[in-house]
Amino acid sequence: MIAPFFRRHLRIISQLHAAACLLLCVCIQTPVAAAEIEKIPLLVRELRNDQGEIIPVKDDIRQLFLYFEREANVSFEVRYYPMTRLLNNVKNGEGIAFGLSKNSERLESMQFSDFIYANYVWLVTPRTRQFTFNHIDDLKGKTVGVIRGVSYGDEFDQRKNEAFRVEEDTASHVARLKKLSMRRMDVMLFGARQADPNEVHALLRHMQGVDKSHVLDASEIDFTVLNKPLRVDELHFAAPLNKHGELIKRLNLAIARGKKTGEITRILSPVK
Repeated sequence: MIAPFFRRHLRIISQLHAAACLLLCVCIQTPVAAAEIEKIPLLVRELRNDQGEIIPVKDDIRQLFLYFEREANVSFEVRYYPMTRLLNNVKNGEGIAFGLSKNSERLESMQFSDFIYANYVWLVTPRTRQFTFNHIDDLKGKTVGVIRGVSYGDEFDQRKNEAFRVEEDTASHVARLKKLSMRRMDVMLFGARQADPNEVHALLRHMQGVDKSHVLDASEIDFTVLNKPLRVDELHFAAPLNKHGELIKRLNLAIARGKKTGEITRILSPVK
């Protein structure tokens, strides 16, 4: 017979073995708990139609948000603001911004991620009043339509209302094209990821086609996109200087992975 001492010892060993097996089964069936997902407001520049309704981000940008949520272990609460208010809210620590370009003023109060993708700033004119554009000096004496609060680079920002005048608009591109046709401006600046001016023209015509706010006048569709963009903007996430630094680091890793694997390009490239 086994002595009581040894029976107790075997019973303890058996219980420990059973507990170890149970723990092993749990580990096999359930992945190790991930770090708690960080929830953060994501501030996005609002676009509105002619009825004043906010236009949600397109599906490709929404898919890009999902990519960064997955890769950076974050959950975004998307909030839309006019650009001026968006910039103030970022500086005040409300959240992080998506799609901002760098300039000297912003670098004084914000930190930026690596760039996500490039945006071309195109010049749109009435077809009968197009001009050759090679340098910002070619805008001298003209009225340039811009979106209120948007930066078009240090040189443009420094020279506006001196070498040329700016006409500030809300971010309704169909309404801006109407103002262009009415000669309220000589040239309209329009940002798009497309690198081909013909594709940009088609995009603007599509916007006009789906907007049902009014019947288009012939002059509204008689526009052209100049062959050379004003600039190529690199767009980033942005946060206050003293906040969200670790999140920016995680987003940078996700950006690097997405560029290396081609995932960001795949998400943003339309299927043809």
